[in-house]
This record gives sequence, C-alpha cells and structure tokens, in this order.
Amino acid sequence: MKKHAVGYLFLLLLTSCSIKLQSTLTKEFIHAGPGYSKAVTVSAGGVKTIYVAGLTGEGNELEAQTRSAFENIKVELESAGASYKDIVKMNTYMVNYKPAYITLFRKVRKEILGEKDMPASTIVGVSALADNNKLIEIEAIAMITIAK
Repeated sequence: MKKHAVGYLFLLLLTSCSIKLQSTLTKEFIHAGPGYSKAVTVSAGGVKTIYVAGLTGEGNELEAQTRSAFENIKVELESAGASYKDIVKMNTYMVNYKPAYITLFRKVRKEILGEKDMPASTIVGVSALADNNKLIEIEAIAMITIAK
C-alpha cells in the first residue's frame, strides 16, 4: 500500500473516531452564574470529569478560609455526583504565600482528604485574588464512572 493511502486511511479513522466522540460528549454547567460556572462536567465513554472553578471561603484567617473553600468544593462535587475521594488534581492559590502556609494547608487537607491516594497538587503564591478579602482559592478536577 502506498504511503499516502495509509495516511489517508489513518486520517479517515481518526476523523471517524473524533465524530463518534463528539456525538457522545455531553457537558453540564453546574451553578452557573454571571461570568462563570462553579463547576462544569464533561461526560464521554462512561466517564464524567468534573471541573470545579477556583473557590474561596469565609473567615478572617487562612485556616478558616481553607476549611470553608473545601466545603464549597464539596458542594460542587456532590452536585455532580462526586466526592472528595474522586479528586485527581487540585490547584491552590495563596495570597502573599509564606512557607509556613504549606504546613497549615497540609494539616487541613489531611483532615479533609486523608493521607492516602492524594490528588496531584499545585500551590501557587499570588499577590492578590479577585476579592481582596480572600487569602486562598482552590480549584479541583475530579473523575467518576457513569452508571450505564
């Protein structure tokens, strides 16, 4: 078989798979508000991926805001049929980050998520968040299987 014929067959197969995937892909926008959704789910092939927007919490200090942000994430996960154990990736943004903050954050995260099978995680120090009264913002990605 000539090279261009093999390439054409590969392209045809790839296009066919892409069309099939697009036809079975569904999105759900959870707690949509002005400008963004608190969570968006994408379902395909028996798997639902939940993207939770960066959420903040209430309180006057970092620990209280961290606990509250995790509670807000829990609400979004549960709305999508998931839980903390389904989180595979977290990004955390802390205002005016100091090394001592990691100890506090890990303590709270350990109480909430446990110590085993931790999600991939990134912590970034930032100069400010959209709300100047907030010290921390956490976003999460979770995955669950869809009952057929």
